[in-house]
Parts: sequence; structure tokens; C-alpha cells
Amino acid sequence: MEHRDSSRRQFLRRAVVGTTVAASALGGRAVGADVDSAPKDSLRPRKTKIRIGTRIHRGWLESENDDELRFLKQAGVDYADITFDMIEGYRESGRFTREALKRFVGRLEKVGLQIERANSLGKFYLNAQLNRPGRQEEIDHLKHNGELLAEQKIPIYGIQACQAALHYAGGGKNGWSRATGRGGYGHAHFQQREADTRGAKYEVTAEQLWRGITDIYRTVLPVLEGSPTRLAMHGNDPPLHRYLGSPQILCRFADFDRLFAEVPSPNSGITFCVGTRYESGEDIFEGIRRFGRAGKLFHVHFRNVRGTLPRDGEYSEVFIDEGDLHMPAVLRALDEVGYDGVIDYDHPMAITGDGRLNKQYIAYCVGYMRGLLQSLPGSG
Repeated sequence: MEHRDSSRRQFLRRAVVGTTVAASALGGRAVGADVDSAPKDSLRPRKTKIRIGTRIHRGWLESENDDELRFLKQAGVDYADITFDMIEGYRESGRFTREALKRFVGRLEKVGLQIERANSLGKFYLNAQLNRPGRQEEIDHLKHNGELLAEQKIPIYGIQACQAALHYAGGGKNGWSRATGRGGYGHAHFQQREADTRGAKYEVTAEQLWRGITDIYRTVLPVLEGSPTRLAMHGNDPPLHRYLGSPQILCRFADFDRLFAEVPSPNSGITFCVGTRYESGEDIFEGIRRFGRAGKLFHVHFRNVRGTLPRDGEYSEVFIDEGDLHMPAVLRALDEVGYDGVIDYDHPMAITGDGRLNKQYIAYCVGYMRGLLQSLPGSG
């Protein structure tokens, strides 16, 4: 009996010592301790300011009680990337009123979403891009819309590069097709050799496009300076300097450098589409460092790709976790340069059983991105 009591006392002493050692190894927290007793530094919020957003289109506005938008919030999305045609009046005139914008902002806020990026549509300022008659009215609309975005403190205003598809007469192939990935999900595939090399409706020159975009920027940027609204350029997709018989001017890092040099402004920067930039064959990480350190990294499309145009002449837009890019490393690079904007999965994939809004894929991507954000150094 005495021996048994002695053994029990020795066991208890060992248990206390073991717990103390484990607690020391874990920064003072005993194994099995509840959250309330954990040191404050182990519960600190994540330090990164990177947030999750998603692009939406008019189809997201068609549900009763805006339940489709509520799904996004429930899935973990806080920021929306919209197009101007979602705002009343834009499709009719290329501009909207202060009241229409306020109503739309309020509608999203009601379900817990904020507008991070608002994008104009290229067909509404094609004359301005091409320096043709009617250009000044379109530039005035762009300026007017920018003023209203600045009033509402919407962070990102998208005015995009002129896409060659806007001049294409059709009748040939554009290079795009549908392909299947793991388990048969559907995704986009592009082959350069399959794209029509002619078929433009009219002749377009690169210098004409440069004149158009710089004139737009020189008019619009002054109304944004001093406000929290910044102008972000996405660039051409696919990133080919000649496509469908017409030139495209914003396909490489050097093209963005030229735009920023021709119209200098702290409010001018890049929507860094990880997919498009990788497709171009340039070094994603060099681009993140280049534009991040220059204070030009405003918005990020966080998507994955397999293949590049210079190396393969083709590429596939694939699931966020199965392309050539190691997305955790991409996120770490963004965090290391101090990027504090939104990451957006961008192009959805077609999963078996999914509906018209690709909600299954969205939920997958948002969960994946939230996990990556929480794994960053300093995350809680």
C-alpha cells in the first residue's frame, strides 16, 4: 500500500514537470489549456491587410431579397468588383448619376458587401480609345463617372486597355475553346495558332491606341488626385501585341511602365492579373516586386494558369490550386511588398452540378484563399 502511494506521488510529480516543460516549449501555454488562458500574442489578429473580393455581374442582382449576394458574404467575401452596367443609366448613356451610384452602393452594403473596384466597359469609350469623332463626349463621361466614384470613396476605378476583340469582324476563330480538367470540370483554353490573324473591321495602329489611352488618363486622373480613388489598368487578355488582326499595347511590364511614365500620377497603377501576367511569359515575382515597391500595385486577380505564350503558344485557365504557379508563394510575395488590397479569384470554373453563377467553385476558391491568408507569418 505504501509502495503504491509512493508510485502515485512520483507519477504526479512527473506529470507536473512534463506539463511545465510542454508549456515552456509552447510559449508558456500548457497543453490542453483553453483559449481564455492563452497569452495574448498567440491570439493576435493577422497582420496582413490583404482581403478577399470577387467580381460580380448583372446576374448576381436577379435573386429575391438579393440572396445571391448574401451567399457571397456568407462564403467569406467582403468586397465586390463590379462593372458599370450594373448601375442604373450606364447602359443607355455611358454614364450614371450620383443618386444611381448611391443606390447601388447602399444595396450592396445592405448585405454586407463593399465595392472595391468599379470597371468601365470598353465599348462605351471605343471612340476615345481610337481617337475618333465622338471621343470627347466619351472622355467627359469617364471623367464624370470618376468624380462620382471619388465622392463615394470607392478604392479602384478600372479603365481598361482597348481589346482587339472590339474591332474584330468575326467569321474566324478567336483561339479560345473549352477544355476539361480533373474529374471533368470545364475551363478555358487558348491556342495562339488557332486565333485569326486577320478580320479587323478597320485599321488600327499602336500609336493611335497610345494616343487614346494617354488622352483619357490625362483627363480622368486629375479628378481623382487627392481622393482615395485610384485608377488601375488591367492590360490586354490574351497578352498579345497583335491579336485578331489588330495591335494591343498593354501586354508586358514595360508597357505598364510606359503608361505610368507618360501620365505620372500617384493615383495610377496596375490591376495585377496573376494569370495574364504569367501567360505573357514574364516573371510573376519580379512583377510583384517591381510594381509593389513602386506603389503601383492596386488590385490583384489571384488565378492560376498552365502554360505560357512564349514557351508553349497556348495556356489553360485552371483550378486555383493546380496550375504552374505555387499560389502560397504568390501570396507571400504580395504580403512581403506590403500589398494591402483585394485578391480576387477572377475567372470561375464549371463544376458538375453547379449553377449559372458558379457558386461551388467560388466557395472552393474563397475557402482556399482564406486558408492561405491565415497561414501567412503573423496570422492569428
